[in-house]
Amino acid sequence: MMLTGNLATRSQRQTNDEPGVLTLGRTRGVAEHFRALVARHVRTDMALEANSYTSSFKKNERSGSYRAIFIIIDSPQALEESLALVENLRNGNLKPIICAVITGRGTYNKIKYYLAGADYCIKFNTLSDESSELLAEFFSSEEWQRDINLILDPTRICLLGTSKKLDISFAEMKILEAFAQTSNHILSHDEIANIMGLNSNFYDPRALEKSISRLRGKIKDTYGTNAIQSIRGHGYRLMRGLISTL
Repeated sequence: MMLTGNLATRSQRQTNDEPGVLTLGRTRGVAEHFRALVARHVRTDMALEANSYTSSFKKNERSGSYRAIFIIIDSPQALEESLALVENLRNGNLKPIICAVITGRGTYNKIKYYLAGADYCIKFNTLSDESSELLAEFFSSEEWQRDINLILDPTRICLLGTSKKLDISFAEMKILEAFAQTSNHILSHDEIANIMGLNSNFYDPRALEKSISRLRGKIKDTYGTNAIQSIRGHGYRLMRGLISTL
């Protein structure tokens, strides 16, 4: 993706080693306005940058250095264009949390954004001061607040935390491995069924749901985090950045 213009002079410069936040809008003004809303929810020493995006969507070499990237979609015509932007930003960059911010009263398909590589979708009627309150949901979410990192050890078939080890089954290990290795961290019901060795044409969805629920419960009980979220009508999603593989 190609960013146009210079970074706005009002953007906060990074003063520590923690990755910052990038806001992207159809125009610099839109991105700057949203940057100001984000600034209300993060520490003053966190770098906040704002810029515009263009239809060329050339790869941004720096996109992997941000902790979060907000893409503001403020017109119905930008929906398909923004999906391509999300996909290109995600391509090769697995670390940043990508959040699609859709404004206006139209409808959109949240699953499309998840499949393109977004981790979060926020719907605003307008980018007003009231939107700052809606942003609080994102900044209080586990994805932003997460303070643990887990390592999947396929040799010992377990999850490793800082001080806790969780033994899992071989099938659970393969599911987590598949989650972690996909760019969008999403698996469909059929993909999970295949990993579990079930017949994708005849498996019982309740059995699959029970298996995922059991795995999710194990991780929750051991590490206190909701690692796997349901995507209604499609499958499940692994929280970004939570699990890495050896």
